[in-house]
Amino acid sequence: MLMMKKEIPWEAIIQKLKGQANPDIDDFLDSWLEDEENAALFRELQALWRQIQQDSVSYTPDTSFYWKELSRRMEGCEKQTANVSRRRTLGTRLAVAACVTVLAVLSFLVGKGTVGHDGHYPLSYSNLRGKSKALLPDRSIVWLHGETELSCDITYAGGDERVVRMEGEAYFDVESDKERPFVVETEGMKIVVHGTKFNVEAFPDSENVYVSLVEGSVSVETSTECCMLKPGEVATYDKQAGKLSVAAGDVLFASSWTRDEITFNQQTLREICRFLSKWYGVKIDVSPEIADTYRYTFVLHNESLEEILRLMAHINPMWYSFSSENELMIYQVEK
Repeated sequence: MLMMKKEIPWEAIIQKLKGQANPDIDDFLDSWLEDEENAALFRELQALWRQIQQDSVSYTPDTSFYWKELSRRMEGCEKQTANVSRRRTLGTRLAVAACVTVLAVLSFLVGKGTVGHDGHYPLSYSNLRGKSKALLPDRSIVWLHGETELSCDITYAGGDERVVRMEGEAYFDVESDKERPFVVETEGMKIVVHGTKFNVEAFPDSENVYVSLVEGSVSVETSTECCMLKPGEVATYDKQAGKLSVAAGDVLFASSWTRDEITFNQQTLREICRFLSKWYGVKIDVSPEIADTYRYTFVLHNESLEEILRLMAHINPMWYSFSSENELMIYQVEK
């Protein structure tokens, strides 16, 4: 039986790779990484983690998929470490593959707690960046935008409702079940669904929560108000004032980030940046001198924001930069 020389702090590594480490975890890992063997393992984990995040455009609820993919990649890693002893190489490979398989699944499907015989345990779906697609236990489909977390019980607690809790932005395609309504809980708001498609934007640092109904019907409830939404309507909840309002809105734009592609045909820079901001989850400030004069025609797929910016700057001269708060600023080239 293969024994690892030192216990690997998987939980701390998971928090670090997910960007959720606190100062205590950072200090602990700094000490642990002083060992070169530990540092080599962590570097390999980081590389594989980044690659999986880039490659996993949609969620695949099959752990064997990740294991096969990681095994394939680790074969290449072995060739580069031929001078390392067989025992260490094999041990590192197994540890990395096991850990990153868990991490890959945790990025989309994290089981918290102990699995009991009755099958009840909470699940947490988390997406750090880009977008990912998850299949919930009731066959409902949810798209998760960047910096989004969603949790539920694998059997929805076996009650009369299917309750999920979320923070961030998600698009739901809910499986119809007349006997058990689907409920989404966010900060200060509850959304009750019977089978429909809708987008929820509920970031913790935002002043408002938005519910955009594409099709079907939902009821939106707060501690003091309740209203029904019709397709094409957007409910806005002011968290500070505790007020709820409903009005017609651009619900297709609200869920545009879930599409495989967006086509722009002679649209202005202002219009395009509105979609880019939604697609990439970045605040964009465009100089008014060029916002409505520059026009572009192209199709947006899975390109990085940097690629799109270079393309647009090549067609029409402009400068762009990112602030320390990750806000994108686009302005006119001085003549």
